[in-house]
Amino acid sequence: MMMNYTMIALWGVVNVLQMYKMVRSIIVYEINRRRDKKLYAKNIYITRSDRSEIIVLAVALPMTPALMFMVHLLGDIGFHFLYDVGAFLFTCFLLYVFNETAGSYTKISPEGFEEDNGHDNKTFYPLNAIDKVTYTQSSDSEISDSVSFDTKSGKRIARFGPIYEGYPLLAMTRFRIENDRWPDMNNPEEAAQVKAWMNWSSTIPHIKDKEISGLAEVDM
Repeated sequence: MMMNYTMIALWGVVNVLQMYKMVRSIIVYEINRRRDKKLYAKNIYITRSDRSEIIVLAVALPMTPALMFMVHLLGDIGFHFLYDVGAFLFTCFLLYVFNETAGSYTKISPEGFEEDNGHDNKTFYPLNAIDKVTYTQSSDSEISDSVSFDTKSGKRIARFGPIYEGYPLLAMTRFRIENDRWPDMNNPEEAAQVKAWMNWSSTIPHIKDKEISGLAEVDM
């Protein structure tokens, strides 16, 4: 009986802490999205996970701790290694995925490309580190085409579907190809030109079926 009370208390604590973490992360996510819109005027383009993904995970996340709390509350099963340990590990896994989804972002700015995987693991590359741009056409109609950006030494800077967050970087790449230098996004005229190219017709035809390399000014 005492062990069952202990498990009720433990799962109750897990549920409360998880709910606190989840609510806090959602609030921070929404605050950041509002800030991202203001940064657009400064030629800083930030892309985050879709809100629908956050909602799905937010619904699924509390279910396991709540279920285990109710199981121990309604039945004196004590500590069950398979159920309790398995449920705890599954909860940790979902929390890891939730943190990654809610906290990850890509940032394209005049300084370069920054990416955070949601676990405080950030990578940054200046624009002039981009050396090679490759367009890959998907053979599956349900999977979008992708564009990858690599350094001179072959390190992958970024890879994403152009219809989602790639247009700013693609537009800057077109500017680099046509002007033999990267755009100065602090220059209103050059920034306006890049913004005008942030669409499919102004970017994809300029890189599709072409070998684009030799763009880098630094090696990383």
